[in-house]
Amino acid sequence: MAIATGRMALSFLAAALAAGTLNARLPQDSLRGEAAAQRLLASRAQLGLDGDHAFLLRGAHTDQLGQAHAHFQQTYKGVKVWGGDVITHTGKDGAELPLTNALLKGIQLNVTPALGSAEALAVVQGDLAPKGAYAYAPTTELVVYPEMAEVVRRAGKATADLNAEDVSRQVLRYTLAYHVHTELENDQDGIKHTDYLVDAHTGAILKTWNTLHTTAATGTGNSQYNGTVSLPTNYTGTTYELRDTTRGTGGSFGNNVVTNMAHAATTSTATGTLYTDADNTWGDGANYVEGSSTTAANGETAAVDAMFGMIKSWDYYKNVHTRNGIDGAGTATYSRVHISNSYDNAFWSDSCFCMTYGDGSSFTTLTALDVAGHEMSHGVCARTANLTYSGESGGLNESNSDIFGTMIEFYARGGSGSTIGNTGGNWTIGEQLATNPLRWMYKPSLDGSSPDAWSSTVGNLDVHYSSGPMNRCFYFLSQGATTSGNTSTTYLPSGMTGIGNDAAARIWFRALSVYMTSSTNYAGARTAAINAAKDLYGAGSAQEQAVWNAFHGINVGAAWTSGSSDTTAPTVSATESGTSGTITFSATASDNVGVTKVEFYVDGALKGSDTTSPYSMTLDSTTLTNASHTLTAKAYDAAGNVGTSTGVSFTVSNATSGAELVLNGGFESGATSWTQTSGVIGTFTGEPAHGGSYDAWMCGYGSAHTDYVYQQIAIPSTATGTLTFWLHVDTAETTTTTAYDTMKVQVLNTSGTVLATLATYSNLNKNTGYTQQSLSLSAYKGQTIRLRFYSVEDSSLQTSFVIDDVSVK
Repeated sequence: MAIATGRMALSFLAAALAAGTLNARLPQDSLRGEAAAQRLLASRAQLGLDGDHAFLLRGAHTDQLGQAHAHFQQTYKGVKVWGGDVITHTGKDGAELPLTNALLKGIQLNVTPALGSAEALAVVQGDLAPKGAYAYAPTTELVVYPEMAEVVRRAGKATADLNAEDVSRQVLRYTLAYHVHTELENDQDGIKHTDYLVDAHTGAILKTWNTLHTTAATGTGNSQYNGTVSLPTNYTGTTYELRDTTRGTGGSFGNNVVTNMAHAATTSTATGTLYTDADNTWGDGANYVEGSSTTAANGETAAVDAMFGMIKSWDYYKNVHTRNGIDGAGTATYSRVHISNSYDNAFWSDSCFCMTYGDGSSFTTLTALDVAGHEMSHGVCARTANLTYSGESGGLNESNSDIFGTMIEFYARGGSGSTIGNTGGNWTIGEQLATNPLRWMYKPSLDGSSPDAWSSTVGNLDVHYSSGPMNRCFYFLSQGATTSGNTSTTYLPSGMTGIGNDAAARIWFRALSVYMTSSTNYAGARTAAINAAKDLYGAGSAQEQAVWNAFHGINVGAAWTSGSSDTTAPTVSATESGTSGTITFSATASDNVGVTKVEFYVDGALKGSDTTSPYSMTLDSTTLTNASHTLTAKAYDAAGNVGTSTGVSFTVSNATSGAELVLNGGFESGATSWTQTSGVIGTFTGEPAHGGSYDAWMCGYGSAHTDYVYQQIAIPSTATGTLTFWLHVDTAETTTTTAYDTMKVQVLNTSGTVLATLATYSNLNKNTGYTQQSLSLSAYKGQTIRLRFYSVEDSSLQTSFVIDDVSVK
């Protein structure tokens, strides 16, 4: 470790300034977020805000489209404005895109409270009347709370005829309040997470709601079996731990683990005891027998299912949505099983950053796969839109977990790679826990309490019921609607065609992570999903039309009509000339309103574009393998409609002597042909490229972090197999003797097993520019390997490893 006695952890900005010319890494997302904050401050007048308002950056990320998004919390005189959010969006070219604006205006308020936080806590204590101890100390935060009323925009409409877009929220008054969050988890009170808004002047309770992010509902349950599964474990030398060393770092245990609560209230132990086993064979596949040992084979079964759920949920978010864990930064979580006695629930807690499962009474053990995915998805929501867990936003929060719990089930049982697939899962929640499911996504009202469509009273329901319409909307979006039966709706008498799990899930995840705010309601979710569909598939696309229709199917907004947008896609055809050296791609394209851009793809990978007719581009064919390839062209119009050409086959046949084996070795096509951890390949002002504009920048965060980039290459049996690349290392470490941060050059087989480490570089190799490195791959002639650059940074003082112009000839 690089933490020496007396070394202080620096704030993000302080660490950056302290490094000076050593260039402590300011991640591009954070730099863009800071720039966005400055633009917001400069635009306050245009946004209807005065100088008392400011913005706190909640998070920033760059998505797979190259767009940057920064989510800000509104403040007034330094106090958080409840529900006041704004999200900035920047195009790949740096152009500013329209804001997602949930800012609140007209605030005129004295923000000096008459009551202290201790007095607000006393009010809550009196109302809650706890019999036992809190699991975590209650938290208080001063906020500006907008007391709202719903107003019907279209006067004269009967309540039963209202559509979600007929109703708007209007601020009646602003009140200075304390937001108090409590978590009771003990044998006397049971498990209760309750939030309050308390008037900071009078002590009146303005609002209270249950914030226990649960899956189960009282009165249903049964057992869960995943059959024989492969589990990641860790051998200590004497025993095996139920620890996944391949997913997640940091957190309470350093990795994703499962712990045994042994029927104790969580106030008796913060985390539980890590599960261990002597022979690495876990569980007996049978439901837990209440009162028996929690460490015997029968007691281990709950831990097996909990770990399996964490694995599949983690892989789903990483592989499908390129999200590194719950928080997007790879922070490890853990699951606690056997909580209390016969506890009929499962829940996520942000305070411990963990999942907790009961053994059940009317339920059997609550570690079903879709339940595990549901709970982890509450954590994802908390770190993206952070939908408030009450009212319509609370229903959307709960539905979000149902949606992704379902998608995780489909992915685990029928998907692969980045594809979710449409088989293996089902459209009910918790069906393996009971004779009857907890919820039916395709027909929510089958549970007797959930509505099938939006109404003006949906926000008054418990969030597990107000989630129903959104669950059904997502089902329609993915699977379509019929004209009769449980999968039909009177709002779509002719039914609709779904777009499948993959497109539907990607639209919903982008809507959640890019466009939704803490106060988003059903109408806002529709807008967010439409924007996401346009981004991913183009304006007027079949996917956008499906979003319109699916929401209309639950009484939120209008159905798609031919006048909604220009839906005519351009027509395009492609040709290729040349077999070696510089080759040329050409296209002809036309559209009813005009073509704005043509993109050229080889084997599905974008190679370039042209905005002027005649459309063409050239390519160095040595960046392609000597083989047959397929060229396609995509033409875009101003409305975002996309036309795709039929594939054109062509052959590359460069001389093999000295042929380049690495594709996109200079990274100028971004991540094309490479697999990377998020954000490694790009253009960085802090770490300029050796050649061109792009490079691969690993680590440099000044905190515990792991990055990698790799490519699979086939080395001919006659090749000398020499790897060259340019390396730049800068560091804030001052030691001249200890390697705290490292980057390894490794050879792996196609299954991901490390065959050899060719070289290791560290903070001791720091230099002022790039130096070329040369390593032999001759031992791997005639083999297909993964060439991987793998870097690990410790928890203090940054080291950046930057590579460029990778070549194997």
